[in-house]
Amino acid sequence: MKRLVVVVNDLERSGKSSVARAVYHHLTSECEVKSSLVTSDENNLSDEYDGEFWDLDESLSASQAIDLMEENDAVVFDVHTGGARDWAEFCEQTEFDNVLAEIGAEMTLVIPNTGGVRCNEEISDIVDLFADSADYVIAHINSDQRDPIKWKGSDAEKATRYLGCIEVDFPSISEDLATAIKSTGNEFSVALNKGSELPRFAEVQLSQWLEAVSNRLDSANDYILADGSELALEY
Repeated sequence: MKRLVVVVNDLERSGKSSVARAVYHHLTSECEVKSSLVTSDENNLSDEYDGEFWDLDESLSASQAIDLMEENDAVVFDVHTGGARDWAEFCEQTEFDNVLAEIGAEMTLVIPNTGGVRCNEEISDIVDLFADSADYVIAHINSDQRDPIKWKGSDAEKATRYLGCIEVDFPSISEDLATAIKSTGNEFSVALNKGSELPRFAEVQLSQWLEAVSNRLDSANDYILADGSELALEY
């Protein structure tokens, strides 16, 4: 069983790129699953980015997506801000859930949750768009929100719980880690691409954070690895 793991939330600066790279690290480095990282945001493309690009605005075809899926056991797709509806439209027009089923694959939506009112609204909208055509993982991220709202009992929580979502609490980015990454002149999500290229003090702290993330993601393996540890045993 293959997995297309789609990281999506149309709220700006909701942590999508960092979550996508952390999930990709969990799959490749911790679970040893053959995986590819994909972005639909041209701004993510750089010399440090070692993934693929899917153009949701113009040229993406079902065959292009399936070719990459067939080469890997998992594909992590980082959807740009504002791209959730484009991806939903692509899935509907191509009957992509049926296409995935033909190659023995399933789709999981990983939705970062920063704890704000607008974020909950975005999560509810995404559930309306995809309904039961995907599995759901809610990635809770600590964030300093001016409009915090309780997750439990919210409309978004009820909707995703009804669909059988798994919730993962991402570890906080410590002040020391944030300072270490900032001193390298990189955005956090960009630093996740560089790994061993970072100064030693930053690399160590980032590695510790990624290890903590991976420990949390173990609880969601059934949704991001399909058959969980069975895939890891193949490699």
